[in-house]
Amino acid sequence: MKSAVVYDGPDVMAFLDIRPANPGHVLVIPKEHFEILPQLPEQLNSNLLQLVKLIAQAQIETIGAEGVNILQNNGGVAGQAVRHIHFHVIPRYKGDKVSFNWDPQEMDEEQMEEIQKRLSERAKEIMTGAPAEKKPMVEEKPNEPEEPKKKGKMPKVRSRTP
Repeated sequence: MKSAVVYDGPDVMAFLDIRPANPGHVLVIPKEHFEILPQLPEQLNSNLLQLVKLIAQAQIETIGAEGVNILQNNGGVAGQAVRHIHFHVIPRYKGDKVSFNWDPQEMDEEQMEEIQKRLSERAKEIMTGAPAEKKPMVEEKPNEPEEPKKKGKMPKVRSRTP
């Protein structure tokens, strides 16, 4: 099937998804290969998000979208089927059959505080230019049978040891 390009810029492009959630579902990608969001250089990240914003606006203004979902997956366990960063910009309509469902998890206050502390500290380090321990990668495990997921409380977050 021939691609249906919606926008083709110097470093980013957008095209219709060949298996859309709704008609007008667009994929927005960088032309240079990056697998996951944390690997993107800042300027490319900015250009990509600007294009996502423009596509969403165009869907609302031209094809009558009543809302828009923007979806971006990082790694196979998160649903990333293609190992190249891409954003899904999905036009939404009242009564459409598109859904994104998950079972909400419970977190106790201690676990929430620990996660908040660790994420906040690392975010501040990143913003001030502290070197990363290693370049973000999403490791794919060989096809092994998954253990059944247990309902209930999430496991405690453990500190990493060097």
